[in-house]
Amino acid sequence: MLKKLFSLFGGNEEVPDSQALLAPMETFDKPKVKDIVRRWLLYIDAHETVPADIVALNFNLWEAVEENGDSCYTLELTGSRHYDAEDDDWACEEDFEPRERNCDNLQLSSRLPWEEVLKTLVEVLKELKGELQEISLFRVEHITAGFTDGELVVVK
Repeated sequence: MLKKLFSLFGGNEEVPDSQALLAPMETFDKPKVKDIVRRWLLYIDAHETVPADIVALNFNLWEAVEENGDSCYTLELTGSRHYDAEDDDWACEEDFEPRERNCDNLQLSSRLPWEEVLKTLVEVLKELKGELQEISLFRVEHITAGFTDGELVVVK
């Protein structure tokens, strides 16, 4: 299955080393992050249809904590039927949840400054928005990104 998935997206057809996928990145490797997020978005686009009434998407960054106390930043995607530029709580109304809601392959060390993580992830999303204009995810009217309980940054 993974072999087929990688061939669909033009990547290496070898099954990735699961340990490499599970080890949090200690530095923000922008090209690697962009590739991981691109593959995730293309997978969602190939297997899901964004309902016509979804007007906003939010890329939510959150800190996952392991049983041993280690933590990492990871990313999830949800959509909403409404958007309010004055009230970020709109993102709590999750009217669209892709089956692959979480970008499981993206794990960033929580030792990275959260401001850097957010800023660079927004840059990655803006670049991908320009490069992947044809996918349904980027056709919604509003796109934001941000940490849980933090202010959202407008991507589109």
